[in-house]
Amino acid sequence: MDAQDTDKATGEVGPVSPRCHSKRFWAFAIAAVVWVVFWAIPITLTATPEMCATCHEMKPYYDSWRASSHRAAAPNCLYCHAKPGLIDLVGFELGMYGKIAAHFAGVPVKTTVANSPSVESCSRGTCHSLNRETSNSGDLKINHRLHVVKAKIPCTRCHPGAVHAGVGGRLKLPPMKLCKECHADKMKDCGYCHTSPQQLKSGTVAH
Repeated sequence: MDAQDTDKATGEVGPVSPRCHSKRFWAFAIAAVVWVVFWAIPITLTATPEMCATCHEMKPYYDSWRASSHRAAAPNCLYCHAKPGLIDLVGFELGMYGKIAAHFAGVPVKTTVANSPSVESCSRGTCHSLNRETSNSGDLKINHRLHVVKAKIPCTRCHPGAVHAGVGGRLKLPPMKLCKECHADKMKDCGYCHTSPQQLKSGTVAH
């Protein structure tokens, strides 16, 4: 059956005019160009860590990522820096335009809170469980769910250098002074923080 169109003057249905076909073609072509510019290009530029490292500002972050255990767990920058979900991914990609423009304009590219790995990113899949109640060493009592869910403390507040340790002075583990911001009154009670306080030797731990 031939494509049909409705005549606005008479209301009669007839074949679709060539002009209508042309309009649809150009609408599709423009949509394709917009998709390439606003989606395909940004996601290509940020899909691999190697591409991010082409900007000299990102080189230290790339090198520290390669040296971390996250190299295998997080195959690309988006896995951590963009929240799970299409909407957040699109927003992150569009935000890359500002950084790309700043790079070519010679303006220092700065990280923002929006670019920091979210709790949702850290706890996605089989990565980091919020059910942990001790440190990796098993020495420190640290109820992660209590801190993250109840106290609303983001993962990067305590672990700013979990992946990019050493970049800008970032540390993997939270410094003692950070713990003291909330628990200063408990610092004299070793058993409050340590699972085996009897093993601590006098003078080896300074608070």
